[in-house]
Amino acid sequence: MIVFAGSLQITTVKLHGEETEAGERKFHVAMFTPRDQDDAFWGPFVDFMGEVSDDLGIQLEVFFAGNSRNRMVSQIRDVCDREDKPDAIVFQSFKRGGPRFLRIAERRQVPAVLVNAGLQPEQSEELGQPRTKLTYWLAEVLPDDYDAGFQLANALIDEALRSPRRLAADGKLHVIGLSGVVSDGASIQRMAGLHDAIAKRSDEVVLDQVVAADWSQELARFRCRILHRRYPESSVIWSASDAMAIGAIAAMQDRGKTPGTDVIIGGVDATPEALDLIAQKVLFATVGGHVMEGGWCIVLLHDFFHGIDLARIPTLYDSPMRLITRGNLAAYRAVLSRETWQKTDFRQFSLLNRPNQSTYRFDLGRVAAGAGIENSLGIEHPTGTKRKLGPGQDNRSRVNTGSENDSVNPVETELSETHRDGDSR
Repeated sequence: MIVFAGSLQITTVKLHGEETEAGERKFHVAMFTPRDQDDAFWGPFVDFMGEVSDDLGIQLEVFFAGNSRNRMVSQIRDVCDREDKPDAIVFQSFKRGGPRFLRIAERRQVPAVLVNAGLQPEQSEELGQPRTKLTYWLAEVLPDDYDAGFQLANALIDEALRSPRRLAADGKLHVIGLSGVVSDGASIQRMAGLHDAIAKRSDEVVLDQVVAADWSQELARFRCRILHRRYPESSVIWSASDAMAIGAIAAMQDRGKTPGTDVIIGGVDATPEALDLIAQKVLFATVGGHVMEGGWCIVLLHDFFHGIDLARIPTLYDSPMRLITRGNLAAYRAVLSRETWQKTDFRQFSLLNRPNQSTYRFDLGRVAAGAGIENSLGIEHPTGTKRKLGPGQDNRSRVNTGSENDSVNPVETELSETHRDGDSR
């Protein structure tokens, strides 16, 4: 059911009913997403969250902000002010709004989990970690965006170097890139991974320029076309999202190039459309797994609601990010399908049901195991919840988005300033 609430244009989709057996309480979680219901990333994100909620007996209510931070502020405030306010809320730091959202929840004493996009370093310095200055801020479930950018860059470079004809006149491979919104944490961290990958291979690879395309497919198509005219010898296009990578594919076709042959392109998010393009040998790679983060938030909240010792619930859970190419496409398609999710009993991931297990183990491979298809996939089961320390660790908080190879450049000034404000992914 979709409800439009007056001038605030608050859109809510109640995915799961409120009925329960007599005498049994059904906990209620509200999820606030930045885009619309049909978004290529957030649609599957919410679907997976709904499957997990069903298994754990949680009522899930989802709000879509339609790319408006003001709307999300109104949605969160309105829901937390209800007489029957939810037992917890989940949201990302949309357009750097995390501190404001967290304070709304704190003042109204509603437990909150930050997902997908975290706070900026200066915001973290001010607010501290979950359960410190803000006691109702329970946890963060975040992807390792640095590693995603790093993995993607190396995979694209390795593939491009397989053909000498992709080298420029100077004998090196030339790369151009598309970032998200310049201020978004996901974009900054993914670019840090890109820059570190290039730095490690500077003897064979040159990063010509990265421009901001604000997570938009159409904007990416326009800006990539201009960027490739400026650097026509570039044969790799690194993109911080699949939507922008798809825009880059169109841009190369506009310029008479053959994606997958003349130019090697990759993105992040593992959206269904990206997986189809990998199968068609048009897109080379994507990095994903974080589409499941909402479901893992539900598991953490389920355990919290049922009295699991908070010491066993991590303040930060790092979602593993996986590189997907044609070599492992079938495996990941199987795991990322609704059919697989429906076969999986997500109660197995709860510590409530595993009293002897010390940490949470959330991963694509474990979902495959739950669906009984692991043996055909060979996907590993990482169990750690700490972010890996890599060569770009420090860069995550100090990447300068105004440098000569980053997003502020003549290409960007040719477009309306209205494109600057976007969301993390």
